Amino acid sequence: MRIFTKVLGFVYILTGLTAMFFLSLVYIKPGIITISKNLLEQELPKFGIGGFSLILIGIIWFIYWSDYKIRTKNIIFNNPHGKVKISLRAIEEFVSVKITTHIKNVKTVRVKASIGSRGLETAIYLNVPGGYNIPELSTQIQELIKNYLQDVVGVDRVSNIHIGIQSIVSEPQTTPASDEGKNGKRT
Repeated sequence: MRIFTKVLGFVYILTGLTAMFFLSLVYIKPGIITISKNLLEQELPKFGIGGFSLILIGIIWFIYWSDYKIRTKNIIFNNPHGKVKISLRAIEEFVSVKITTHIKNVKTVRVKASIGSRGLETAIYLNVPGGYNIPELSTQIQELIKNYLQDVVGVDRVSNIHIGIQSIVSEPQTTPASDEGKNGKRT
């Protein structure tokens, strides 16, 4: 889809530049209108086919683009009673809630879900309190989310679950109560 979009964009830009060049040339030399009229009358089928092809390719691209946009914002699967659509936003919120409820002391979670060629891809960014073994925590979160997405949400293909640790938050240190007098000196 990306290559097709780039090629089509290049063709339309080239067509637009050619049209602008022709219009500026007509503005500078009005006699070119008669020359182009004669050329158009001689080659009308070629110009018609070229213009129709550009319009048809644009319509096909728009249909594919809109279908791509719809498919990448939702996960769609068939159920015996009809289609089921689950928005990526719902999946992101679901993953956030699962992490904050199952992993204690993790409060800041940001999730980004997208659909790739190999299935659902999820990127999870979180702030981890100090004291956790980060590789074990990451593995635990990846397994938890993969199992929940497959079992509860019904996603067949979970391709990647990326974990990004944004910061390691040190827990506040508590100091034991000391015997300080009123003047601030320890006794």
